Amino acid sequence: MTEARSRPTPPAAGPGLADAAARLAAIVDSSNDVIVSKTLDGIITSWNPAAERLFGWTAAEAVGQPITLIIPEERRAEEEDTVLARVRRGERVEHFETVRVTKDGRLVDVSLTVCPVRDSTGRVVGALKIARDIGERRRIEAERAQFLARERAAREEAERANRAKDEFLATVSHELRTPLNGVFGWARMLQSADMDDLTRQRALAAIVRGAAAQVRLIEDLLDVSRMVTGNLRLDLRLVDLRHVIEAALETIRPAADAKDIEIEADLDGTPATVLGAADRLQQVLWNLLINAVKFTPRAGRAHVRLRRGETAAEIIVSDSGEGIAADVLPYVFDRFRQEDSSATRAHAGLGLGLALVRHMVDLHGGSVEAQSPGKGKGATFTVRLPLAPPGGGEA
Repeated sequence: MTEARSRPTPPAAGPGLADAAARLAAIVDSSNDVIVSKTLDGIITSWNPAAERLFGWTAAEAVGQPITLIIPEERRAEEEDTVLARVRRGERVEHFETVRVTKDGRLVDVSLTVCPVRDSTGRVVGALKIARDIGERRRIEAERAQFLARERAAREEAERANRAKDEFLATVSHELRTPLNGVFGWARMLQSADMDDLTRQRALAAIVRGAAAQVRLIEDLLDVSRMVTGNLRLDLRLVDLRHVIEAALETIRPAADAKDIEIEADLDGTPATVLGAADRLQQVLWNLLINAVKFTPRAGRAHVRLRRGETAAEIIVSDSGEGIAADVLPYVFDRFRQEDSSATRAHAGLGLGLALVRHMVDLHGGSVEAQSPGKGKGATFTVRLPLAPPGGGEA
């Protein structure tokens, strides 16, 4: 190392002072930390080997250059306003974390400690900078922060899933008990010899309705079980979606009429043939339509449209009902998720219908999407199914 390269010229003094200066110079040269000195005008006066290794400039290239050689342009104000301003006041800058630039243009994170350099009269004549590369530390901190964020998100998601399952079990209990109470109550009344024929007919009708409601609930639970275990199978045949929609509409009309809800059907006259299971596709349509009826107020409107494209068909079910909140929309097809899962919720049901819809559509190689402008503004569900290739499947 040359004297001009890495250290200031030692003062002319006795052997003891010269030895001390030599030891200090050796320490500076062997340090793993960058040690650079500069004038108050920001001109580099010394540059140790660690500075060469970190920044890429040799001492011969750096000494005599302005310190802005290693300062990115957008950070040069901090050198004058923050660092040099404090040094001129005789202050020490401790562990100032910033960014510096290397000879090849890379940005490095560094921690700076800057001390004022004084002459024999105590006047501040320059500054000594000690810089440490903290890029690795920053990388580890960033990775740790990301890990903690992922861990926290996973924990919150697990807690949400557990709450959703608990709420779902409470909902199952309530939904099964409600029709069962009616069945049990009317059955006990049938045991009474005092019941007239009209009341007996009402009792039988109520029992059938309650039993049918329980059958639907149990079938949904069984379908979810099959879905989770991968045991849900499809009997694939050529199916015209117009017939599927018409069958679902016939099934749903009594519920719509009971609420005076008009369901408009706009079916393309051209056959839209897919390779699918007619019963499961009808289940998809029934679930979407029953949701439209359930969440639309009396005298509202619902609309089902069929559109045939080049390679796929679209079934669009829209309504003028309650709509879906923006924070709920991403989760409407998740199992065990309901916007209102409280015991006092306004609408009955297990909240499994849309999860089953998505799974059935996925099994048919299609996709389903939910859209809503927000609460009180209705909702639209779009099912896309690939058209059957010409001559494919069974008739």
